[in-house]
Amino acid sequence: MNRILVGFLLIASILDASLTDIGLRLHLIGEANPIMAYLYEHAYIGFYAFKIVLPLSLFYLLARVRKSIVIKSLVNLSVLVYIGILGLHYFWITASFNLTA
Repeated sequence: MNRILVGFLLIASILDASLTDIGLRLHLIGEANPIMAYLYEHAYIGFYAFKIVLPLSLFYLLARVRKSIVIKSLVNLSVLVYIGILGLHYFWITASFNLTA
């Protein structure tokens, strides 16, 4: 079950990076996370790499410390956070379509 959640995190992270990139390029949103804003402005590839490495790190930790309640809690919390982030992306995408219509 946790591997499915980590797979979701990887897909959600790539989707988040792509949608953020589109929103920033179209000047529809701003990057709220100062670390990610810095990476986006100064190391574009680093922005995507960082977004992909985080869920892969959880996958690695999950494989090494399978029974750890801390790792399982981190995975569950990360899933909830990414659901919220994807919800924000949905909001700005639908809001930007409403502005152009």
